[in-house]
Amino acid sequence: MHRGIITLAIVLTAACGPGKSDDTETGEPTTAATTETDPPTTGTTTSTGDPPTGTTDTTTTGTAGSSTTSEPGTSIGTTGDSEDFDQLGACAVPMVCEEFFHGDGEAQGHWDGPEGFLDIERCILTGLRDATPGRYVYGINTQVANGGSLDKANIIVHADRTVTFAEHFSGSFFDSDTDSSTEVFTPAQTCTIVDAAFFDNCFENHDDWSHYAECMKIEKWWTDCVAMGPRCE
Repeated sequence: MHRGIITLAIVLTAACGPGKSDDTETGEPTTAATTETDPPTTGTTTSTGDPPTGTTDTTTTGTAGSSTTSEPGTSIGTTGDSEDFDQLGACAVPMVCEEFFHGDGEAQGHWDGPEGFLDIERCILTGLRDATPGRYVYGINTQVANGGSLDKANIIVHADRTVTFAEHFSGSFFDSDTDSSTEVFTPAQTCTIVDAAFFDNCFENHDDWSHYAECMKIEKWWTDCVAMGPRCE
């Protein structure tokens, strides 16, 4: 009787031994560890990818705007044809007086000039008064705070008391953002010189500061102008 009980106990002990319990516990933790050590592919790609498109657009726009505002604009204009002016300048006639460019100041020009007539001014006015044939070169040179210009006339005086002339204006002015230069050529015109009394009045009554405004502007020297092209004789 006792032997039977002992044998049954041995069989039950073998069936419930520690071997099967260890196999079950070690298998389950292995599967869980493998799952936790693999990082999610999507998360890694998002954190290391290119910057958002919006950042790139903002930088490009800012650079373009800066370039546009920092570069000054330049405007250059040319009007007319230089042919008439050049032909009168090349006429094979004697120079009656030396060429002369009167200074014209920012406010009233003649305040920057001589108090009375210069010898060269008297030469020009006397030659026109007497209609002395030949070539005269006269102009106005203007200098202001932001630039300057030169208005130059090639003048041919004819024996019949007429004059043919053409002008060339060139100027360059600037401000903080813009530089601009301009050239203007006028076609040749033939005009009649005003009466000699005009020039006599200049010498008699304007040998002072008033001589520039009253006597040294070419529009006062002749009248009845007609566009007829260059004429040397």
